[in-house]
Amino acid sequence: MPDFDEASATRQQAPGLHSVDIDGTWAVGDVPNGGYLLALILRAALTESAHPHPVSTNAHFVAPPTPGPAEVHVDVVRTGRTIETLRARLVQADETRVEATITTSTLSRTSPVEWVGPPPESVAPIDECIPAVVDLPDGTHVGLLEHVDLRLDPQTLGWFSGRPAGQLSMRGHVRLVDGTQPDPIVLALAVDSLPPTVFGLGRLGWAPTVQLTVLTRSLPAPGWLTVHLRGRLVRDGWFDEEAEVYDADGALVAQSRQLARIRVT
Repeated sequence: MPDFDEASATRQQAPGLHSVDIDGTWAVGDVPNGGYLLALILRAALTESAHPHPVSTNAHFVAPPTPGPAEVHVDVVRTGRTIETLRARLVQADETRVEATITTSTLSRTSPVEWVGPPPESVAPIDECIPAVVDLPDGTHVGLLEHVDLRLDPQTLGWFSGRPAGQLSMRGHVRLVDGTQPDPIVLALAVDSLPPTVFGLGRLGWAPTVQLTVLTRSLPAPGWLTVHLRGRLVRDGWFDEEAEVYDADGALVAQSRQLARIRVT
């Protein structure tokens, strides 16, 4: 089984052109996970960037790719002294599957925090959380969870036994099975690694992401990541999801917001 670095590796064929091999095991059902696809795009973009870290990534999932060969096309939009803007497209069979705008800069784990808001609701300790399983109650196989060690807070897990909590909320702890320590690329995967919050309404099944914005706030410390998901509205077949990711030292290291589809019943 390939580790994260291998599964998200890119190979530069020419300036602005990278080949990738989409690994079908990093998927939900037969669709590659959105955070994993972002990792492929970010690796290619950072190769082209004058700065080492992504601080803002705004991605639109135009069409689901399939496992196998693909390309990432990267264009530099503007380069500044401290930030750079790039545009990247994941292309397969001559069709754009994911399109992203990425801002890069330089982050430091030791920079002082000038202000931080109140923390979200606490997550149960890791040893009190429930390990996620690869097969959901509706029969969906989540191959992603063969690579991601996910421990879910019991208070947000009632949907698995047919007793959903009735709110858009999901919380848990995340680390990679292969031992890869968190970095900005892993953070892009972490924000999209928990079950969709609509599971808390008993709405199981594929919930495809249409748009995802990831903000990288700091370089994370080694160890477990703690992820909080919350949503505000389900309407007309759409739902939103906000994530906050904290590292093992309790620092806020990533935030995200996404818009996704829900099966209308």
